[in-house]
Amino acid sequence: MFGRVARARTFRTRWLPPLVAMSMAVVLGLVLLGPFELITAANASGQSLPDSFPRPARLGAAQSVALPSWWNDGTCDPGNVPESKALGASWHGLVACGPGPTEGGSDHVVSFFPGAWGELEWECVELSMRWMYLAWGVNPYPADGWDVVQNYGVSSIKAKFNPDGPQLVVVANPTIGAVPQPGDVVSVGRTTSDNFGHTAVVTANAVDSQGNGTITLIQQNGGAGNNGWATYAVSDWVVGDGVTGWLHNPSWTRQWPLVGYNGPTGFAARIMSPGNGSGLVAPAAESISVSGYEGPTGANGDAIYGYIDQYGNFLVRQGSSGTWNLAAQHASSMVVATTASGDPVLGYLSISGDFYAEEGSLTGTFTLEAKRVASIALVAGTGSSAPLLGYVQSRTAAFLVKVGIAGGNWTVVAASGVRSIALAEGTTPSNGLMGYVSSNGSFFANEVPPENQWTQEATGVTAISLATVGPSGEPLLGYVARNAFYVAEGLDPAIWTEEATGVAQIATASDSAPGASPVLGYVTITGRLEVLQGRLRSRFSLQATGVSSLALSTVTDSLRVTRLRRRRDAPATRRNSRHPANSSDDPGKLRAALKGEGTSADTSSTTPIALRGKLGTELECDSRAGLPPRGAAAHSPLIRPRALTWDLGFSPVFPH
Repeated sequence: MFGRVARARTFRTRWLPPLVAMSMAVVLGLVLLGPFELITAANASGQSLPDSFPRPARLGAAQSVALPSWWNDGTCDPGNVPESKALGASWHGLVACGPGPTEGGSDHVVSFFPGAWGELEWECVELSMRWMYLAWGVNPYPADGWDVVQNYGVSSIKAKFNPDGPQLVVVANPTIGAVPQPGDVVSVGRTTSDNFGHTAVVTANAVDSQGNGTITLIQQNGGAGNNGWATYAVSDWVVGDGVTGWLHNPSWTRQWPLVGYNGPTGFAARIMSPGNGSGLVAPAAESISVSGYEGPTGANGDAIYGYIDQYGNFLVRQGSSGTWNLAAQHASSMVVATTASGDPVLGYLSISGDFYAEEGSLTGTFTLEAKRVASIALVAGTGSSAPLLGYVQSRTAAFLVKVGIAGGNWTVVAASGVRSIALAEGTTPSNGLMGYVSSNGSFFANEVPPENQWTQEATGVTAISLATVGPSGEPLLGYVARNAFYVAEGLDPAIWTEEATGVAQIATASDSAPGASPVLGYVTITGRLEVLQGRLRSRFSLQATGVSSLALSTVTDSLRVTRLRRRRDAPATRRNSRHPANSSDDPGKLRAALKGEGTSADTSSTTPIALRGKLGTELECDSRAGLPPRGAAAHSPLIRPRALTWDLGFSPVFPH
């Protein structure tokens, strides 16, 4: 990371006397002469922008973004903004700070690195720029909340601030089959009372296959009392609250929940990508299992599906194939998994109590792993990790685990009193997560190999589920007690949240990719199947009714990109209180903006430009930190009529 930069306090003190005079001139000029061209940051501040910018480190080997190196004296930069504090919302290390101007605070200029375009703490734009810089390697660039999305693709701006930046995708709102996903950055349009719009980062998505539901976002400067979280409604693929579009980074892995369930018509499954409906996998099933990995999603993707029929036959198939393979006969329970490279890992328990496992093929030869077994668990490793196997011994009720198939030694991790078990894959060889429910209903959890004592997590437990999240393998634990579903992230200590009541069955899932998030699923005692992806305590989405059992996994799709159609019959904004631009904007150019279209931007100028608009009365999410820190008048840009044009540099597309 980069060294500390000179603080904005010195900058403000030097400019304060001329600022008062300049502010008066701004107001007088706007009243008498109308809009003027923006004074650019470099000219206004006396700074000279470097010919090239340093490349920030991108998020990869860790689940969370790093603490910003330019922050002074801890979280939310209290050395630069003495009254600052964390608002409460945080996601993947991204902390929402305040107070912003709409929350009783004031703006303070900060640079992410020497020579960077300045941002205003704690405006909404600062949060989106901080996320893109720390997670994606995008340098800050000139934008207000409403044009954060479009300005990244303006040729003159990108050439100046991000000549080697990632190829981000602009998705217009609405687009059929497309909704913002965790990690995406949204822009909200301007209004007659707010000339600067808004921007936020998506943290969760609860949208069904018909394009209805909600998205959850982390934001700054969201108004008095806001804790940094926001929820926008989605209806028929239209994202509400005035969202005009969003930025997506194709290299930021996209995670889709993979849901399997036994419903009224049999074994059905759905990869929860936009527009994907549930499909019937098998007409009847006694036991089911699903497993996804990185690859195309499609209708059923290349996930692995397994089930046991009424005759005890264990059948398995790949989602892209219509052919079922008979893996084994006389099976009482089974599990399927996939390695990071997509190789299947299969395990089953025979009716005679023998545990068999196989890796690498849907039609390979199984290896006898253990005898006199009461129940089994199996997960595929991530990266270079081998599969992790576990079972409960029928005679002693002991819990044993081992790493790898066809070889290796079993280790007793709990000597007796075990009723049921769960495992989660690790991020390195011989590493993972394990848990069990004792005969008296106590839930214990530990790491693999067990380096610490078992931790008792809860009592009165009837079911448990485990997963690990992201490259760092953050533990994700879930259990049912008294028909309530409780979930926690982390073991030391585990802080539990109640996610749902009236619950009969549960499942948790995630993967090891950067940007992975928790996936939770449950079936109610009345047969409703609900699924959540994103931060805990977000909204679940109804997937099916009449469900008797479920299986849960994830599919990550960071490779394939498919063009989608933009809706032509839907209005560009959903609420009268927000619209993308002021009435003074050119209607033709405005229509182009809403369609994600535009003409080539002025590339002859070496200084950033601002798209024109009137002076706003709500000073909310202005990012023009190159100007001296503002009062009401100093905040107002100096602009004159200029065509509303830009060059996206690419067509709106969306991973499918």
